[in-house]
Amino acid sequence: MGVSREYLIQRTLLLFAVVLGVVIIVFIITRIIPAHPELLWAGPHATLKQIEEARKELMLDKPIYVQLYYYLINFFKGNWGVSWRTHRPVFDDIINYLPATLELVTVAFIIAIVVGIPLGVLAAIKRGSWIDAVIRVLSVTGASVPVFWLAMIAQLIFSSKLGWLPGFKRVDEIVVLETGFRKITGFILLDSLIERNWAVFIDALKHIILPSLVLSVYPMGLSARMTRALMIEVLNEQHFRASIAWGIPKRTALFKYALKNVIAPVIASLGLSFGYTLVGAYLVELIFNWPGLGYYTAMALLSYDYPAIIGSITFVAIFYTVINMIVDIIHAAIDPRVKL
Repeated sequence: MGVSREYLIQRTLLLFAVVLGVVIIVFIITRIIPAHPELLWAGPHATLKQIEEARKELMLDKPIYVQLYYYLINFFKGNWGVSWRTHRPVFDDIINYLPATLELVTVAFIIAIVVGIPLGVLAAIKRGSWIDAVIRVLSVTGASVPVFWLAMIAQLIFSSKLGWLPGFKRVDEIVVLETGFRKITGFILLDSLIERNWAVFIDALKHIILPSLVLSVYPMGLSARMTRALMIEVLNEQHFRASIAWGIPKRTALFKYALKNVIAPVIASLGLSFGYTLVGAYLVELIFNWPGLGYYTAMALLSYDYPAIIGSITFVAIFYTVINMIVDIIHAAIDPRVKL
């Protein structure tokens, strides 16, 4: 593996700098927005005295730099604050909502890889044909169309009009209650398989198909375009032509040698798009009423829940940076030409 200790140290320091920068920027932005979050904390029937006590308890009566100082100290100690909306620790809320988002994004990426890479290979093989033209148009369109618009159109057509698939929530609560389903990991598809609860598994699968398909459109288009471009480059190289001339079957040379050189950079590009897809999941979750981290963040924004906003955005920044580092390490592990 071509990963040095210096690289790991640099990326760790970069992670710390990114987290610090994100926390400071988001903290300042949330504090300059004109709002009265102490009303949310004190409750709808609070007296003026209770509201004033809430301001003092939340340190809203102190200068912003003082608030930032104490928040940073608590943040790096692992105390991300208490949600002013749910009255629970923000970190606990994030861990509770995270599995739904990860399950949605994971299924979307599986669809993107299973469909996008073969489409890219097919477009490269059929270069210049109508098949290539159709795949290129679809991939560019998929990478360009706004995910929130596509989510609303898909929900309107396949759920509201045709009724083929559910358009809301993660699973039917009635099915959960009737079968006695219990969450283990928080990933409903995985938990239902562990418990062999096929009713919940089938229902959860129906619910996840539509939002995951919508979310997979961008990485699918990206993987198809990347695969096509890299495959064309490999197919034109002399070593590939020489392998065909030496009598190696074209199918074997294509999938055993050519595709092997393409997979590493495609995985790297998909890894970088994982963070973008995670952000796109926020909008998809809001439209499909999917109880994930995006839905939690949206509710926090609507209610001016500062600790929840800062915590969820910071968590995404940490997640995105770590994913990029892992992708670089995997790239270096499967491609001996890459040294880190």
